[in-house]
Amino acid sequence: MKKNLFKVLSLVLSLAMIFGIMQISVVAATAKSYTITNPYASVSSLLADDSKHFKTNLHTHSTYSDADIDLAAMVKEHYNQDFDILGMADHGVIGVEWNKQPTLVPLYQYNYLLLNQQKHLTDEEYKGILKGTYSSATRTVKTGMNCVTGGIEANMLVAQKNHVNGYFMNNSSVEGFLGNEGDFETVIKMIDEAGGVSHINHPGDWLDSGKRETVTDADGNQKVVRTEEGIEIAKDSGNVQFFANTLRKYDSCLGIEVYNAYDRPTCNDRILWDELLQVIIPEGRNVWGFANNDAHNTEDVDTSFMDFVMPKYSMKNVRTAMENGAFFAVSRYDAGERIGSYGDYPTVTTIVVDDEKDEITIIGKNTDSISWIANGEYLQTDTVSTNGVVASTIKLSEYSDDITCYVRAELNGEGGTTLTQAFVCDDGNMDRFINRGSANAAPVDIVALIRSMLKFFLNTFIGIMQ
Repeated sequence: MKKNLFKVLSLVLSLAMIFGIMQISVVAATAKSYTITNPYASVSSLLADDSKHFKTNLHTHSTYSDADIDLAAMVKEHYNQDFDILGMADHGVIGVEWNKQPTLVPLYQYNYLLLNQQKHLTDEEYKGILKGTYSSATRTVKTGMNCVTGGIEANMLVAQKNHVNGYFMNNSSVEGFLGNEGDFETVIKMIDEAGGVSHINHPGDWLDSGKRETVTDADGNQKVVRTEEGIEIAKDSGNVQFFANTLRKYDSCLGIEVYNAYDRPTCNDRILWDELLQVIIPEGRNVWGFANNDAHNTEDVDTSFMDFVMPKYSMKNVRTAMENGAFFAVSRYDAGERIGSYGDYPTVTTIVVDDEKDEITIIGKNTDSISWIANGEYLQTDTVSTNGVVASTIKLSEYSDDITCYVRAELNGEGGTTLTQAFVCDDGNMDRFINRGSANAAPVDIVALIRSMLKFFLNTFIGIMQ
């Protein structure tokens, strides 16, 4: 009897050991180890120093194209609102120093009919703004505001708003180029051949993916929400592949605007960004997310912008930061709704990447919460704040089923929302996600095209008659 009992116990223990070994083997086989690429690696040591953060806008307009105010007034308003770097990118006009007159493109000389001045800074004003000595009742930054030249918004006369911003341009055929409806690639190629870099502007405005509606909750409160139709347009594989194909062809096209001005037509452009990241990162490059105010009047100035991190200002350092993704996208608005005051925006002060533990830690100030996003889904949100400082660590192993090739972080606070660039997370098998697709062009909606053209010319006519 005892012998039989001993045999039974031995069998049970043996089976338990075998099952345990099998479990360990399965876990070992499915556990992932990541190689993490940090876009901020070259500037991580600078993040804690406020003087290395530059509040930046590189997509701004004046009456030298279609804005409501002149260049001098636009520059001064950015100076008043504590910008460190400003680049003009008028439609079809290459930006120059603010005390000089840019090219007078015939299309925009209607401003004289509206009695709108086309005015630049005086030499004295320009020097004062660069040095920070120009008088301002609202500027709190002690240093001056730096001038980025060579910016342009290309495709200057297209009803569908398939606009591209080019940077570090000089004399180029891009200036004055009218553009072709629905065609991004031609001007991206022109900018590339001229030695510049570019990004795609407000893609949702072209896709018409920024569809919103006002809903009323049970308490009678109204709020604006995104519609499912708009989200589906942003996620549509044909639309995603359309932009992906352009990014594949031109490394000099660095990414897309993920915030533009009040984030109305662009409210689903973060969704498009996440879709592009999933497609492009496995193929060996990243897609940077830009944010600009696209200002046409003074009210637009402090809506969306970027936080560049650099050892010091120089045109060369701005270009390097753009190419490396060493900047953050910031917005005071979401889907047209105010989400932040004009105060200090959430700012990343620390990034630590631990490849051994497969962890990324971010610390942000002026921050109430930090969220982590992969494949367009929120994975984790941390809200423990001490005097506006939040620390958040994501352990990639805890989300291995949800991460294909990247994670990115979102910081929220009273000053708005700040987005990091994507951290590439390579488990060694990213090639399984490569799917180049076959879409070479997004389908043309003739009705939408006609509607866009009528709206474009109607708005132009109203502007002239005002």
